[in-house]
Amino acid sequence: MALRLAFGAVLGFALAGLTDSAIYFFPPLLAVQFLAALRRPPSLAQGSVLIALTVLLNGAALVVASVFAEWPVVYTLLLGLLLLFGFLLDTAGKTIPATLLLTLSATLPLVSAQSVDAAAALAFAFVEAVVMAILIVWIMFALFPAPLSQTTAPPLVRPPSPDTALANTLIVLPALILFMASGQMTFVVLLVIIAIIRLRGQIGASRSALGLLFGNFLGGAGATIAFGLMTVQPGLAFFLLLVALFGLIFGARIATARVPIYTVAFVTFLILLGIGVSPLPTETGEAFTSRLVDVALAGFYAVGASSLS
Repeated sequence: MALRLAFGAVLGFALAGLTDSAIYFFPPLLAVQFLAALRRPPSLAQGSVLIALTVLLNGAALVVASVFAEWPVVYTLLLGLLLLFGFLLDTAGKTIPATLLLTLSATLPLVSAQSVDAAAALAFAFVEAVVMAILIVWIMFALFPAPLSQTTAPPLVRPPSPDTALANTLIVLPALILFMASGQMTFVVLLVIIAIIRLRGQIGASRSALGLLFGNFLGGAGATIAFGLMTVQPGLAFFLLLVALFGLIFGARIATARVPIYTVAFVTFLILLGIGVSPLPTETGEAFTSRLVDVALAGFYAVGASSLS
């Protein structure tokens, strides 16, 4: 599992660079989230359905944004329903569809509020990233197969929790509305908030706040070290080696400790490092510190709001 996570992230960044992906960290981020959640690779039919679902969701989101953008109250209610459905899927154990829906909900509305053309470009980049992520999952499971006991075990099934889904929606929606109203395309902050509150239920209540904050801090610290090394020794090969190194460190802890603290850390690491080496859209290295502070504040907000819910 550690090898799948580490080299899945490496391959994700490599493919993103080869295809000039608009959002550099999307392919590795989605691939790692898929690999962390799956016991076995999806079948060809399941992969095709996920891609088709992504295309359908992106198209529907673009239509809704263009039609209801002038009615902010209606648009906000629709976004709230989208988030609620995503969190319902997540509480029911439907991790992959939930990841697609929640990632889309955190990114496309902010961009569509600024430019329909930019939103269409982002929607295409998201579909492209999902295709790459599914390919990466298949490749990683082929190179590093899971033990037979894992592949034959029945999937976990649990009933959805409307209360949890509603509480999570009420945490994310105010931040989404605030960023849309202020014209900030800081969907990175929303992605971190969503990642943290999705993993909150997997830790004991007494340790959840401290653990998730620690994971958020750990990912930021790792990204800071890697970004600092990249400024001294730039280059794609060195960058991919750094991703592999930190991927093995975080991946080993994810695989052995079986707690979501390190999943939060790896997700934060990928987002921050991806932004640092490929600005969004015209940032310099000086903006890395600002993004680091934004992500840290996102962690405090997510954990604090979750503790109150």
